[in-house]
Amino acid sequence: MEGDQRTRRTFRLVPAAPRRPSRAMRLVTRVLATEPKLMADAQAFAEAHLDRDYPRPVEPPVALRRVADITTEQIAGRTVFTARPRRGGTPWHVLYLHGGGYVSELFGVHWDIVLQLLRHTGATVNIPIYPLAPEHDHRSGNAYVEAVYRELIERYPPQRTVLVGDSAGGGMALVQAMRYRDHGLPLPARLVLFAPCTSVVPTNPEVDEIEPRDVILARPGGALAGLWWAGPDEPSHPDVSPLYGDPTGLPPVDMYVGTADILWPDARIMARRIAEAGGEVRLVEYPEAIHVFMGATFTPEAQDVYRRLAATLDVEPAAARYARDPAVAVLGAPAVIFPHQLALRLRQQGTPWIRHVGVRAHLRLSPR
Repeated sequence: MEGDQRTRRTFRLVPAAPRRPSRAMRLVTRVLATEPKLMADAQAFAEAHLDRDYPRPVEPPVALRRVADITTEQIAGRTVFTARPRRGGTPWHVLYLHGGGYVSELFGVHWDIVLQLLRHTGATVNIPIYPLAPEHDHRSGNAYVEAVYRELIERYPPQRTVLVGDSAGGGMALVQAMRYRDHGLPLPARLVLFAPCTSVVPTNPEVDEIEPRDVILARPGGALAGLWWAGPDEPSHPDVSPLYGDPTGLPPVDMYVGTADILWPDARIMARRIAEAGGEVRLVEYPEAIHVFMGATFTPEAQDVYRRLAATLDVEPAAARYARDPAVAVLGAPAVIFPHQLALRLRQQGTPWIRHVGVRAHLRLSPR
């Protein structure tokens, strides 16, 4: 009974806003469903990644350079980007671990997320270019990110540092926090996880019902990427799949996930385990939202995530901070979005994101 009471006290399942999928989310889902998922065919997925030139990160977009100073440096022999707001900055620092199934480099949608993190929190954002599978595995990837964290906490106070990750990066963020605890390092103030991959080989039976509705992820290619990331270890190794790690002593954790995402069931289990271990965790679920919908930054669901994050960090609303600088506009979703507006926003902001998840043709949305 005491364990149940503790779980109820520390685990919060928070209603999302909007309570139903927005029109923008429904339209995005419809567009993404028009082409096959890249991960659906394991053989094609393997051929695309085993015989490739090692990927390079996409350069920061103009939209981000308008509002932030972008610098690069070498830490432990690899590149780390830093985006520092030119105006409206706060004392917060974000270490952002990008997603991409452990195999894809930093691309457009990740810069869109960085832009929103910067705008809504005023934080300085550090983005390490960590080693990828199949050329590397979790051992070098985790060791590198930990080396970056050790360097950053020499510059920035850990109590003002937030570890943020999406998808594979969200799973890495959990692993990193467990490693910092085990290695006696100061912990970050909070973990913020966007659709985290908590188990690289999802075996949860609930996935059977969700997978047909997930327009981005599929188990065949995802499981293969997970095996590459595991390297010589089992996929259930805690440094690979944090779902099987020890969740005691973690910083407060915020998870944001859509219910049309095959990673959602395991995210729920992860949240429960953190709570049962005495941790503080908040899980916000968005009805029928796609995997890493935070990258569709024009949707009401994504904007709700960033507003919640700003409120959690007790940051002045972005609109108020940027009102002092009329040259900076805060992207927001209109109350009503029509197909031609969605097409325009996708072309202006989301084209790299659309290409990544498999929509290679132009949007099939007729102008209003």
